[in-house]
Amino acid sequence: MLWNKNLETGNQTVDDQHREIFKLVQKVLDADVFEDRKEKIETSLGFLSNYALEHFATEEKLMNESNYPDVTVHKGQHDKFVEEVVAFMKLFKTEGDSINISQSINGLVVTWLNEHIKGSDKEFADFYRNWGILKLATISKMAE
Repeated sequence: MLWNKNLETGNQTVDDQHREIFKLVQKVLDADVFEDRKEKIETSLGFLSNYALEHFATEEKLMNESNYPDVTVHKGQHDKFVEEVVAFMKLFKTEGDSINISQSINGLVVTWLNEHIKGSDKEFADFYRNWGILKLATISKMAE
């Protein structure tokens, strides 16, 4: 799973966290080829889900700070993603090697991340950037 410029939102913190999520997903995919893959995949999935929660909390804090009007919808997308990852982890624990990890991860995580970042995250990043510009302009006028 490769990061590319098309996925950049323009918010350095969010983009850095997205890059890290992509690295973690790649670790899950790489773990699929090892002999002790089940343990490696479970560990990698655990790191991925924890990091995703941390990342979502960061985004949601920025949304609340800027009074983003679509915060509820965006948070709902995050919650749905977490539910799907948790369901996948449960399935993997019960089914183990009988499921195709790469295919499932690509369907669940890779596709979702690409669509979410290119859509909802970029919309929020644009809003946040404009909010910051307006905030600075207001502070500047008050200082005059």
